[in-house]
Amino acid sequence: MATLPIIAPRIYGYPGLDSPVIGSYFQQQAAAFREADFLALTTTGSITTPSGGLSTLATYAGPALGQNVSISSTAATTANNVTITGVSTTGAPAATYYVQLTYTASGLESLTGTEFLVNCAAGYTFSVNVSATGAPSGTTNFAAYVATYSGGEALQQASKTTTATGSAFSISYPLTNSIGANRAATNASANIIGLAMADSAAQYVTGEGGSFTAGGPGNLLGTWGNPAPLGPQDPQQALVAKVGNGQPIEISLLQPWNNSLIGTSAGLLLTSAGYFVLDNTQSNKIITITDKIYGVPSDVGVAGDTYARVKAVFTSGTI
Repeated sequence: MATLPIIAPRIYGYPGLDSPVIGSYFQQQAAAFREADFLALTTTGSITTPSGGLSTLATYAGPALGQNVSISSTAATTANNVTITGVSTTGAPAATYYVQLTYTASGLESLTGTEFLVNCAAGYTFSVNVSATGAPSGTTNFAAYVATYSGGEALQQASKTTTATGSAFSISYPLTNSIGANRAATNASANIIGLAMADSAAQYVTGEGGSFTAGGPGNLLGTWGNPAPLGPQDPQQALVAKVGNGQPIEISLLQPWNNSLIGTSAGLLLTSAGYFVLDNTQSNKIITITDKIYGVPSDVGVAGDTYARVKAVFTSGTI
């Protein structure tokens, strides 16, 4: 009975099928994961999106800066009736924020204003102030929807009527409310999307997570993937080897191996060394063991070995 070294999970390839299905997902702000981690769509806070126009404000467009702005100091930029001011924020990395604003009042909300970008240098976030001047009749407040990628904007205030017009609201780092790909937790129960094909901080040609190239010497994605490159507008996306639709994976099993484990279920455990393994004592048994991986015993294990390599699939409804 031996304790084998833990090997990171990977896609189990069949003859004639040596590449997994690849997907790209926007990373959650401040995501931290490494290659071969299981990723999940993770929500921080709560996600509230614009209502699309309510009641007497339904025909009005929301406020918008009308331009993109760069923040590297506490200076302010005002255009139309919107002011964006830099806020010194310890620990905040350089980031691009996508912003949409609406006019609001109790039970009222305008359509969203045109999306604009706020490019913040390291050490800065920003505040938003919408003047009451020029606001449609009935407006008392404004709502700020912000994300680190286009289309993911979520309300950052406690409510849509938290901030009165003429007052400033400061964006937090990390964002109070956000959703995106991040490392799955031990005993995860749902929303698993697949295995990370590179670290969250991997540097590509266009920055973290984005690449103009695929394959070739030094490619961070390795030889097991070689997907099409991400486009230049996708600097915060993570490439993921998907594990849905019965895709087998190869993974180490915490419990000593015996043949009676075939057909049983287990959950995910993130070890202190930072690797995912299967553990049949977890309460969320989302993976079914389908077979043993066979090969050199010192690599894949035999009966009684801890961390033997097994083949497994995710149960339906967890992906």
